Amino acid sequence: MVPTAGTQQQRRRDAEAELNLPPGFRFHPTDEELVAHYLCARAAGRRAPVPIIAEVDLYRFDPWDLPERALFGRREWYFFTPRDRKYPNGSRPNRAAGAGYWKATGADKPVQHGGRTLGIKKALVFYHGKPPRGIKTEWIMHEYRLADAGTKKPGAAAGTLRLDDWVLCRLYNKKNEWEKMQQQKEKVEMVESEASLSHSHSHSDTRTPESEIDDDPFPELASLPAFGDGMASPAAAPAPAILPKEEAQEFDQLGGDDWLAGINLDDLQGLCPMPGDADDFYGSMLVSPMAPPKTELDDGFPFF
Repeated sequence: MVPTAGTQQQRRRDAEAELNLPPGFRFHPTDEELVAHYLCARAAGRRAPVPIIAEVDLYRFDPWDLPERALFGRREWYFFTPRDRKYPNGSRPNRAAGAGYWKATGADKPVQHGGRTLGIKKALVFYHGKPPRGIKTEWIMHEYRLADAGTKKPGAAAGTLRLDDWVLCRLYNKKNEWEKMQQQKEKVEMVESEASLSHSHSHSDTRTPESEIDDDPFPELASLPAFGDGMASPAAAPAPAILPKEEAQEFDQLGGDDWLAGINLDDLQGLCPMPGDADDFYGSMLVSPMAPPKTELDDGFPFF
């Protein structure tokens, strides 16, 4: 089971608390101390002086993913990891890891203890991509192995890919970019969190409360006549026309509707004299407006 990031953070805090170091002291062992007191103890199955080094198959991860899996450290991290062979019958280790590979740089350095060579220190650089066109990164690893780790152990199965059960690795970033990236990431997350809270607060202020929303979206429709069962209601009697105040007074002075009672048909014809035959006069009114105007009547008299 692979531990989650939260579990790793909890384990790291526990490891720091178990050290119980006084202020100003840090876990920063020398090469000799790492090999003699930690690597030799782990290879022999004994407990280390303090449980501060995590056991991780680091060749399955990219180096920038490893600090979260360490038990201690902010600028350098320590791991116990196994090593596999590149070929079943060879002695070269498989350096492929994550999305790239580790490449050895410089010469191996012996680690002395008690007047004899106890271990070998190798420096490696991580390249992102596939060899030989990988891109060099700033991630450095110091690998410590026992001096007799290359010899074949009794009882080892023939053709096995396991080269070493355990080697000790110290990982760090040459430009300390990981710590800077973590700090920048925390700042970005903080800004995004504050922006999200501010946006949600402003959005809640601009919303109209439900208590202020009118249930009747179209109050004007209440004044319209009602319709029942999809059929129009009977036509209501037309309301009497309402005249302006001045016109109504003049109409009253004329006597209202009674002023037409004293006028006969001859008086009306005298008001509108119509020369010529009445039938021809009314017929001319029915002529299409597109026809040319009639300038002379049938009896030869001009029309004015």
